[in-house]
Amino acid sequence: MSSIPTLADPAITALRIALEQAGHDLAEVLFERVELVDQLHYVVVRYNPFDAESFKREEEMSTSYRDSLHQAGWQGALDLGSLVLVPNIPPRETAPDSYIASWSIAIDGAVNSQGAADQARERQLDTGITEALWDVTDAAGRSAQIFTQDPDLS
Repeated sequence: MSSIPTLADPAITALRIALEQAGHDLAEVLFERVELVDQLHYVVVRYNPFDAESFKREEEMSTSYRDSLHQAGWQGALDLGSLVLVPNIPPRETAPDSYIASWSIAIDGAVNSQGAADQARERQLDTGITEALWDVTDAAGRSAQIFTQDPDLS
């Protein structure tokens, strides 16, 4: 497990902005990007006050950080009590205007998951499909579901 410095990291910059806009004191927050294996990155957000007495608020602050990050678009942020784990963070060199979009479709009448996957793949290329639900993740790791509809074909 290697730790990567946080200088000029777009995901950490976006996390810092989100917490600052929610009113958190960034002087009391630590951010660390960690890479477990190739392409698997996450960020740890920890409460780090100046005095030992304030550490009693660690769990409360972790919950508050998680809630603030959820409101800012990091729905996957997990409150682990003493820290917040933000999974699925793209590599640091990912361009700010890059997105990963995955298509979702409901499959009825499939006998098993392989059959559903096969049907979804067939329908993905179907020009008769006029609307879709996309899971979109931006370069900082924020995810959203986006509904699209082609008005000319519906």
